Amino acid sequence: MTAADDERSRHRPASGGERLGGDYWRLLGASALGNLGDGVALVALPWYASTLTDDPLAVAAVGAATRLPWLLMALVAGVVGDRVDRRRLMAFSGGGKAMVLVALAVLVAADTAGVGTVVAAALLVGVCEVLFDNTAQALLPSVVPRERLERANGTLFSVGEVASRFVGAPVAGLLVTVSAAWAFGAQAALVACAVLVLLTLRGGPRRFGPEGKEGEEEHPPMRVMLAEGVVWLWRHRLLRTLALVLALSNLAGTMNSAILVLFAQDVLGLGPRGYGLLLTATAAGMIVGAQFVPWLIPRVPPGATLTLALAVQGAAYTAVAVFPSVALFAVLWVVVGFAVVWWNVLTLSLRQRVIPDRLLSRVLSAYRTLGWGAAPIGMALGGGVAAALEGVVGRTAALSAPFLVSGALSFALVVVAARHLTTAAVERALAGAERARE
Repeated sequence: MTAADDERSRHRPASGGERLGGDYWRLLGASALGNLGDGVALVALPWYASTLTDDPLAVAAVGAATRLPWLLMALVAGVVGDRVDRRRLMAFSGGGKAMVLVALAVLVAADTAGVGTVVAAALLVGVCEVLFDNTAQALLPSVVPRERLERANGTLFSVGEVASRFVGAPVAGLLVTVSAAWAFGAQAALVACAVLVLLTLRGGPRRFGPEGKEGEEEHPPMRVMLAEGVVWLWRHRLLRTLALVLALSNLAGTMNSAILVLFAQDVLGLGPRGYGLLLTATAAGMIVGAQFVPWLIPRVPPGATLTLALAVQGAAYTAVAVFPSVALFAVLWVVVGFAVVWWNVLTLSLRQRVIPDRLLSRVLSAYRTLGWGAAPIGMALGGGVAAALEGVVGRTAALSAPFLVSGALSFALVVVAARHLTTAAVERALAGAERARE
């Protein structure tokens, strides 16, 4: 073995059947319940909005509202996650989400919820999800050893997708045929159950002071802590590039998801049940991917993985726009799901290894502000493109146009990834983090 091979082996993630511990399985259970509820909302929110209006821009606004908090408040959520007990923060945000959904269910049942009400509820749900999701990623490395992160993340993705798209989305398709109020009420109950499971986690508070010592109660002002996380990310060349590429990739993907419910109805000819089942295609790919990705990561160069994932998305978006059919969509979205989970497990595990624990929540939030902050912009663009073109090229072509734009942007990102997101860059980042911990 050469010196270079020995260096790579030191940073190679472990795979296999290592025990993950009781707290991990509790976290997994809470995540499964929460994702089951999210699967219900994935269908119920846009579908209910489409019963109130057929305006692509208005329907897209509902999806954009759930993502807008990533742009507006993710950085603050990261600071809070590094100042307080992360377990309790997740429980608090989950409880807030459940209350919002109960209120929405009541308004829908009373037939007093308009598009504005749905947008406002989606925005509040998004705020709670920012706090919950960012904190969950920061909590995981304190629940499982770092060498088991790929397996732990892969299992979380797999269970989450089964709960969200294979169970939640089809169930939502059935519920909304009865009443959207039932769908929102069911989601609220599931989120409340997730909170109860989170409260059984045995880990103590995770508080970090200015020197990174756990348990310290004094902190610098929030603006100082916020700036520290942003500056750390921006100075880290690899993670900065990954965040920017993710931002543009998410912008491309959310252009499609913004009008997907209308594309399914008017181009593919699907009803609520068919739409719910169609969404399981991506989940199928993610579930298969989650089983193989922990095995693939140590065997496939990370640079090749990152480039391939973007190429797959570009090809799928373009093909669906040119040859719209339910069968083709389902097959391609299975492949996209596999590529997405491969990218996510690789890059999330990389971030959890490279970022110091005292900065973990802040840097993750700064990363996701860039990565997910582009989502509402993409949704607004997708709805705007479709609305602007409908009177010129007709509804079918207008609803297909966002997929073409997304495909072109994804192919451009392939070139960027091939030049800057290389295997050598990943190995340098891992080696640097290892030296910093020594």
